Amino acid sequence: MIAWIENAPEIIDPGYRGGDDLRHRSETGGKSRDSLFWQMMMPEHELGFQCYLYLTGAGKTGFNMILWGRDKKPLVLDLIQGEVPDDMDFDDFTLGNLRVWQPADQRSAKISYRNEKIALEYSFEGFHHPFSYRSNPDGLPQWFADNRLEQSGWVRGYIEWDGKRIELNRIGHRDHSWGVRHWQAPQHWKWLVGYTPDASRIVNAWIWMAKGEWGVGGYVIRDGELVPIATVDQKAAFDDDMTQRSIKVEITDIRGGKCQLEMERFGLVKLPTGGRYATMIMEAACNAKIDGRDAAGQFECQWPQSYLDNMVELNKMAK
Repeated sequence: MIAWIENAPEIIDPGYRGGDDLRHRSETGGKSRDSLFWQMMMPEHELGFQCYLYLTGAGKTGFNMILWGRDKKPLVLDLIQGEVPDDMDFDDFTLGNLRVWQPADQRSAKISYRNEKIALEYSFEGFHHPFSYRSNPDGLPQWFADNRLEQSGWVRGYIEWDGKRIELNRIGHRDHSWGVRHWQAPQHWKWLVGYTPDASRIVNAWIWMAKGEWGVGGYVIRDGELVPIATVDQKAAFDDDMTQRSIKVEITDIRGGKCQLEMERFGLVKLPTGGRYATMIMEAACNAKIDGRDAAGQFECQWPQSYLDNMVELNKMAK
């Protein structure tokens, strides 16, 4: 287990309340939602894993459970939707075969899932105080969430699929956001998380564009201290279908310190959403390097579907 990592003393108060890792109920009803996310990247097995859960103020809920590798088709891609009663909370949450225990301690979580394709036990213990994008100079844009909790931590348990089993004793990441998300606002974002096996280097970076302006959130962990990001210089490479291939990022923290992050995709999964503000989110599982040290990483891209379609068509015309 990694020793507790201290936040930089000059970090801005994230504004969390005691119960913020539990369910949020508000007068906005169905427009408000909690979004919970757990992940781990396993490049030595050429595997990526994530589970994403949402719950609206009106009780509508759903999750994705994804295990993917190099093949175009994910090994597991379960998409489940439903409703839960108003008295159900994240400290004991059930939907279909998913069970979640996420108490109000802002440090721990456990998810359990089992069907004919996959068996999972994922127990998370954070090793730093939860971070909010409110603590970055660009802040947390109102269109995204009321607040958002980001935390790196240690994962124990196991994952089984197709007659294979991996014992989990490694770094992972989780986040939890709440409020109303206005999907028509973002023009694009990149969400990145990377970590060395010994946790000597960890990066969480969210690079977004909305209303013609760029912003960045996240943190860098170096040798036992967490420092917020101030700016990034990024260069990404995309295939003709606009799937992300790689990225190089130079991060400057609020103290002026520099960090170099490189990611190279080995697996990809696409998660389209329809409706009036149709969006494509693509998740890349990556080999990574942080300051030259071998690492694992996840590289997420968000695009409005109409813009993505136009860019793919332009790439075809350029051939």
